[in-house]
Amino acid sequence: IHNWHGDVTHGLALDVGDCVEILEETTYWFRGTCPRKPRKVGLFPKSYIHLKDLSKVDPVVAECTLVLREWSEIWKRLFVEREEYKFTSLRKVMLALLESRRELLSSTLTQDQTYELQMKVISKIDWGNR
Repeated sequence: IHNWHGDVTHGLALDVGDCVEILEETTYWFRGTCPRKPRKVGLFPKSYIHLKDLSKVDPVVAECTLVLREWSEIWKRLFVEREEYKFTSLRKVMLALLESRRELLSSTLTQDQTYELQMKVISKIDWGNR
């Protein structure tokens, strides 16, 4: 819900959109980890995060989210290294994945359309992981 700078002893800094794994809970605080900072465990306030029911998350949408986060680091590196063709190609695929992810999350597609879009997303993810 909000950025958290982790300005307490053993605080875990979080940005909006970060996922966390909760290890312990108190009245006002959680202790956990963030996949973006894999070896760091720390505290963060309960009021700064939104809990999701993972049983309702579409696995293709979840994988797409993780892949886009991973690819964003590669995309930045390609920019810095001035690899223009790879940078532009990856950008196009990332934008297409973002649009497909948005459509899947909107829940306005029929089952057939959803399945077809999921197959396209998986195909793009496979292309990018080569």
